[in-house]
Amino acid sequence: MMNDRITLQQPGPGAGKLRPPQVWEPIATVWAHVLFPSGAEVVRAGAEVSIVKCSIRIRARADINTAARVLFKGKAYDVESALPDGRDSRFLFLVCKAVT
Repeated sequence: MMNDRITLQQPGPGAGKLRPPQVWEPIATVWAHVLFPSGAEVVRAGAEVSIVKCSIRIRARADINTAARVLFKGKAYDVESALPDGRDSRFLFLVCKAVT
């Protein structure tokens, strides 16, 4: 059941491999099913960092790749991979990560 509302975004103009995006442009706002199977807290360079991973199921789209990000409940999640659903080709799984 897809009962969560997410916004898909892509990097704005001027972004590249060596230059992070300053502006994000919306692709679409869609219905999704968001799952948070795990979270981890690690210490990096003396500061505690929280890594949150989630799996998001949406209707299949051709315009989503690992350069995109997802906005959900006010937080941004980087798309780490976009995988087709093995059972139903009408859907796409996004594996996402947020680091805070």
